[in-house]
Amino acid sequence: MIDFTRAELTHITVHYVGNKNNGEELSLGSKSLTFKDDFIKETLLRYFLAPFKTDIYYQFKKAVDVSIQSLPELCEDLFKSRQNFDGISNQVAELLYNQSLHPKIKGGELFVCYFKDAMVDGELCDAIGFFKSENKEQFLKVYQHVEAFDVDCENGIAINKLDKGCLVFNTDAKNGYKLSIIDTNNKIAECALYWEEDFLNAKLKHNAYYHTKNFIDASRGFCEEILTEANNVAKPDQMMMLNRSTGFFKEKDKFNLNEFEKEVLVQPEVISAFKDYRNDYNKRMDLTAIDEFDVSETAVNKNKKYMKSVVKLDKNFHIYIHSRHEYVERGYDEERGLKFYKLFYTNEA
Repeated sequence: MIDFTRAELTHITVHYVGNKNNGEELSLGSKSLTFKDDFIKETLLRYFLAPFKTDIYYQFKKAVDVSIQSLPELCEDLFKSRQNFDGISNQVAELLYNQSLHPKIKGGELFVCYFKDAMVDGELCDAIGFFKSENKEQFLKVYQHVEAFDVDCENGIAINKLDKGCLVFNTDAKNGYKLSIIDTNNKIAECALYWEEDFLNAKLKHNAYYHTKNFIDASRGFCEEILTEANNVAKPDQMMMLNRSTGFFKEKDKFNLNEFEKEVLVQPEVISAFKDYRNDYNKRMDLTAIDEFDVSETAVNKNKKYMKSVVKLDKNFHIYIHSRHEYVERGYDEERGLKFYKLFYTNEA
């Protein structure tokens, strides 16, 4: 959980980072910003911090190029002292500029910030923020004169949507710090990961979200790849297993593999098949099998979209099955040469 109730913005610089590959420039801010009034400062604080709400945490990977100072090293310097904040901020902007190479990456303002007293998972610590604004919106300004009004149109940054952001919390430094990342402008596949991977060089931290997400992904893959009609598993049975798996995580605070096998997989042959699939999945994804962990509500909620309750039959019928899969029978009509479903119910609404 992240709480910014006590957070204070103490340092901020702004740079313009263009697309290096397209010949756009890097314009470095010469010195830190000073605020005209508290309203502007509070507005910026809300713009930067409001989107960071989940327990999805990352950490820096080890630097690949040791010839230049890496982002984690720059963060370490800032956490130790803010005397050279402007100079280190310039180095951060240069790192981002050197990664802005794909022709479709948009240029924009980069804000480098320092926050005191942020609360993350119950720990009070300072944080460094990197925020990039790539999209501009038009807005109207109305001017009142003595007997009339004037209307003008300008472009600016919409304060209710942060395009890209990263908070580096001053905790767990030995393991690459604790990071929270925002990227709402990553729809172009070719440059979707340049913020997270190329610039930040970050990976998911091994916590409750990480373990819950990985196991749910493996469970969904098992249902969609193994429990198929090609393996003589009917569509409602696949849906039942997928929904039962999701329901298991919704009801549990802590995950235990033995409980999952007894309550979800049930049948010995299904348990054996899942073990084989999970071992192969972990090898493909380079994961270590964890059989007990805290369940992340965030990961479970993100998985809801994969819960299936609709069986689509050709282009003619949709059958909505929310529960009680045992009330559905599937068969084949030899005379007509067609498959069929038989539904049992008590009352007709």
